[in-house]
Formats: sequence, structure tokens, C-alpha cells
Amino acid sequence: MNMKQKIMAAVVGLVVMVVIGWYLLPSGGEEGDKDVQTPTDGGAGQGIDKEAVQQVEEKAVSERVANLQRLTKAKDADVQELLKGMQDLLDEDDEDGAFELAKTFSKSPSKELKSRALDTFRWIGGKRSALACREMLSDNDEDIAKEAMEAFRQSLESIEEEEGYSDLYPMIEDVIMACKDENDLSGLFLLLSNLDIHDSLNLYMDLQEKAKKEDRADLVDMTKEYIEFVTNGDESIDSRTAMEKWLKQHDEEEKE
Repeated sequence: MNMKQKIMAAVVGLVVMVVIGWYLLPSGGEEGDKDVQTPTDGGAGQGIDKEAVQQVEEKAVSERVANLQRLTKAKDADVQELLKGMQDLLDEDDEDGAFELAKTFSKSPSKELKSRALDTFRWIGGKRSALACREMLSDNDEDIAKEAMEAFRQSLESIEEEEGYSDLYPMIEDVIMACKDENDLSGLFLLLSNLDIHDSLNLYMDLQEKAKKEDRADLVDMTKEYIEFVTNGDESIDSRTAMEKWLKQHDEEEKE
């Protein structure tokens, strides 16, 4: 075979290989469009069970929180280690884990841990935080009790308007009746002024009636002040009957 024949044979062979290779490639049809599945720990051809993975991760987190709770209750608790554990939960946006740990912190003898619990309740906000803060209002440490009042109010403020917190009204009234600090009272009364006018007035009237029974002149005066505030200066509302009359007139005006 001369050189020219060798070259021709090589070219023909190359063309044959290309054609064969072309037909061996996926055609892009029904079979070629199927996703290629790779073996996983669950067995060949099976995808990762995301729900199972999530359950494992949640279990690991709950175990970590439980461990931090156990460490909090220990007599020789490492406060800095516990604070770091809390920060890790917050950094991971694990509100539930942080809330549970904060409740344990709130019962610790450590002032630093109690304060961190209130910071956490304030950060999470909502009804559950308000209820948790309420439990700390009577703390023996005046600084913690003061901080708890602020966190309590801020937790209520964070509740979405559409959710509301009418189910907490009796508790709020109890907190106000037990409060003796004028600034704290003003903060709570101002919070109530942002509610629906019907709710605000009914709460103020409830508090006024209770304050009169308990000889709380400071509260009686404050309820009068805020009743005038939410009714744009109306000084005639001095009883529940007068309040209901004002609300009826207000509702009729709103319909016009």
C-alpha cells in the first residue's frame, strides 16, 4: 500500500469512528431527557430524603439546646460559654431554640443570664415573649424587674396589628394595677392608646374602676388623662355610661 492509499484508509477510518460515536451519544429524545440519578447513601438511584435530613438537624439542635439548659442549671455554670451558646442560636435564626434557652436563663441566679434572657425575649417579641417577661416583673433584682417591664412592653408592641392581643388584656390590666412606677405606667398607657378606640376606652374604664376601688389616685388621674387623649380632649367621659354614649356617637360619625 502506497502513501496515498494509507492516508485514504486513515481518513475513512476516522470518519467511521465519528459516525459510530455520534450514534452512541444520547439522542435528546425520551430516554436522553431523563435526569441522571446518582447513587446516594439511601441506595443506588434514590435521591436524598430532605425531610429525614431536616429531622436529623432539628434533633441535633434540640439536643444542643437541652445540653445548654442542663449547663445553665449546674452550680458551676460557665456564664460566658452559655452566652456564646445563646448567640450561636440567634445567629442561626433559631427562635424556638433561643426562646427555650432564654426561659431557662430567666430562672438562673446569674443576673447576666437573666438580662440576656430579656434581650432574647425582646428580640423574638410576640405574645409568648410578653408572657415570659411578665413572669420576670417580680424579680428580686430591681434592675432585672425594670428591664423586664421594658421588654414586656416592647414584646407587646411587636405583635402584628392583624394578630392583636385582646386575649392578653386581663393580664395587661393586672400588670398595670401592680405597677407603681409612673414612667412604666405612662409607657403602658401610651401602648393602649394605639389600640382600636373601643378597646382603649374599655381598658381605661376598667382600670379607672379598679383604681377607685383600690384607692389608687395616681391611676385614676392617669386614666382620665388618657381618656381625654384618645377622645381628642373630651372631658365628659367620667363613667361607663358616658363612654358607651360617646362610642355610639363616634361610630355613627364614622359611617357618614
